[in-house]
Amino acid sequence: MRAVDLLQADLTGSLLVATPSLVDPNFRRTIIFVTRHEATDGALGVILNRPSGTNLGNLTDSPESLKKVPVFEGGPVEQQQILLARIHVMELGASFETFGQKYERSDEENFLGHHDLRAFNGYAGWSEGQLEDEIRENSWLTIPPTASLLSAIKTPEEGLSRWRGIMKELSPVYRLLAEAPDDPSMN
Repeated sequence: MRAVDLLQADLTGSLLVATPSLVDPNFRRTIIFVTRHEATDGALGVILNRPSGTNLGNLTDSPESLKKVPVFEGGPVEQQQILLARIHVMELGASFETFGQKYERSDEENFLGHHDLRAFNGYAGWSEGQLEDEIRENSWLTIPPTASLLSAIKTPEEGLSRWRGIMKELSPVYRLLAEAPDDPSMN
């Protein structure tokens, strides 16, 4: 996507993939689902490839049907809040449905059987124009979501592997950079 097109593009439903040059520990080697993007308000998203290793039942007093929902590190903003979401791919894109922290009996029943339900501890946020600037600086690449990229990750190693797989598919240069150690003296 050209930078000029990016200024008018709505990135809602897209994936942001951190390039190897992004060294901020909050976003290093992450894949983010953009939940909202508006040119005048900025953007919001959640990190998809950082499972926390715990379930919702370990963190909150949740209904029985939600106790096994996996929790992911959603981002550095509002980390004291849990965002419950269902992510799925549709024919023309992807959707992100969120649910409040209060569950009615009917809501509980609707959650049953959904394997794409996830909880996020915090989220990622950008002010007006900030994300566009970071994309122009080559900190992020935007790619369309696929079912395999949106599928839940169980371990941090699997999350890193998914990110490296994206880099490998993009180009040999990205693959080489993705395999470089964080500390070059360890090479």
